[in-house]
Amino acid sequence: MPTASKLVAAILLAALGYLAADRVALHLPPETPPGLIRQITAVFGLWVGWKFLGPRVGGGMSSAVGLGLSAMVAMFIVAMGYFAGYEMIKRSLRKSYDDPFEALQSMVEIAINNTKHVAYADVILVLVVGGMLIGLVVEATSRRWS
Repeated sequence: MPTASKLVAAILLAALGYLAADRVALHLPPETPPGLIRQITAVFGLWVGWKFLGPRVGGGMSSAVGLGLSAMVAMFIVAMGYFAGYEMIKRSLRKSYDDPFEALQSMVEIAINNTKHVAYADVILVLVVGGMLIGLVVEATSRRWS
């Protein structure tokens, strides 16, 4: 059932995903085009906000900060898994793997390798502060319109 807290959580996490991916795109190697990284991450933020954060608020402001951070981590993990899976599929179509387990192992290695583009202070600051603020705003929304 749609609620104001779900809507606000989805919109704000989508914006956070877009902003964080925009910061990550600045740290990509020059030969790597960012493509749709911003839009795809925003879609994952939208989904995590609607399904994960929006329904769980209502336990107070201290709980909201933790939920906001948890939602940010969930969005990060889903996005990293998607981008690693996408790269693994591209490599497997070029017949880079001998068996499926090698491809799955490579997917984990790709995800770990991709985290080096996120391990910058500006990206981490946007994610952590944004996650905490989003949790607080969604909690206030829940109190106001529920």
